[in-house]
Amino acid sequence: MTPRRLIPLFPLPNVLLLPETVLPLHIFEPRYQAMLSDALAGERLLGIQLLNPAGPPDDAGRPAVFEVGCAGWVVEHEPLEDGRSNILLRGTFRYRIAGERDTPTPYRVAEVAPLPMQPLPAAAAGGRSRRSLRHLLAKSVARLADSVGRAHSRSLPPELSDEGFVNEALTRLGLDAEEGYRVLVMDRLEERYDWALAYIAGVQKRLDFLAPFRRPGLDSRWN
Repeated sequence: MTPRRLIPLFPLPNVLLLPETVLPLHIFEPRYQAMLSDALAGERLLGIQLLNPAGPPDDAGRPAVFEVGCAGWVVEHEPLEDGRSNILLRGTFRYRIAGERDTPTPYRVAEVAPLPMQPLPAAAAGGRSRRSLRHLLAKSVARLADSVGRAHSRSLPPELSDEGFVNEALTRLGLDAEEGYRVLVMDRLEERYDWALAYIAGVQKRLDFLAPFRRPGLDSRWN
């Protein structure tokens, strides 16, 4: 069992991070300036935690958050005036909050339990395998990118792990918070691939239906 660890929490509305994807953030509130300073002096980890608008505040009056989050490692830091910063996070691991700690810091700190991911099957019934799922996802992403006029987004980096491969595809889709959190809590990688493929197929079907109605020269992204 992976040991629990303490990380600072960065509760945000409508923002999610998935392992092996990147997230740019602008840090301007004093409490989060302090959080970033402490993180840079330590493990450089921040817990990106989605706020739960339907949940009640905790005993300390802090807004509710969903229990699963993703730790991000600060890969780039650009200090600005007045203590503000631009940072780039790279997702490292999913976790479930075991409990928040009372600390003297102005930001929230939690004990978290890293969540394992069940890998893709090397081979499975019906011809489904790790290799075939990656190939099918890459093909679907490339076709969708062509359909919306974003040729630069056709290719997924082949060096990514199986989890990073599907997470990168999902990040490019611009999922809303509810959809993104549904993906984040999936513990089976095969389920995540199936969800991504079905989602892309749905978007592609709508685009194909609208294609005959597009005016020549019209950017399909605005159709």
